[in-house]
Amino acid sequence: MSDERLPRIERLLDLTARKVSGGGLHPLEILQRVRDAAESSVRDGGVANDFRISFHPGDYRQYEQSLASLRREIEQLLDDLEREQRLRRIGERLLEFAVSPSAAEGTPVVIARFTDTSHPVQAAPPGATRRITRVRGQVLVLGDGSRIRLTHVPFVIGRGPGNDLVLPSLAVSRRHAEIDRIAEGFVLRDLGSRNGLVVDGARYDRVRLLTGVTVVVGDVTLWLEAGE
Repeated sequence: MSDERLPRIERLLDLTARKVSGGGLHPLEILQRVRDAAESSVRDGGVANDFRISFHPGDYRQYEQSLASLRREIEQLLDDLEREQRLRRIGERLLEFAVSPSAAEGTPVVIARFTDTSHPVQAAPPGATRRITRVRGQVLVLGDGSRIRLTHVPFVIGRGPGNDLVLPSLAVSRRHAEIDRIAEGFVLRDLGSRNGLVVDGARYDRVRLLTGVTVVVGDVTLWLEAGE
């Protein structure tokens, strides 16, 4: 990283270095991982616009009070990268910080994705109130190894922003499917998508998320399992 960036980094460090200097996660390590993920995502002159940074719980606690400053540094780094390499974005940049027990301490996991932000998900019509029910102990696992907590139902999956889980693939409809709870457990329902829900090569409108059942949503494989 160029010397001209160091003063800004040092200002960020002022907020966290008292904890970091003892051997914790260094801010420069986070920034480098974000840059590496962004550069790895580049294709045909385009760069990812959706970044998810997952921290070990201990690392997250270390940075929790400084996330606004960290966000500004990451935004600036990505702006500089786009300008230096003349890269283009497909839409608004999204940046999310998360806690993940599967992330090793001192080693944040950065996922860079292309997400369509030009077609917002339509809100429910006036008067159409949906009851949200909290869920504990369930995790959605994606084919790439990503783990997303199922925190509530209904839980909507799709390509467009505003879904509970955004899958940035053109094979996934903007509002593709939703998970809901039934007496026997959990069910995944198609929401009129183009490609539906596929299990073992057959298309379904409704799939019970039983242990061992793998569902293809568009071109993304996922399944539900017990977790923290």
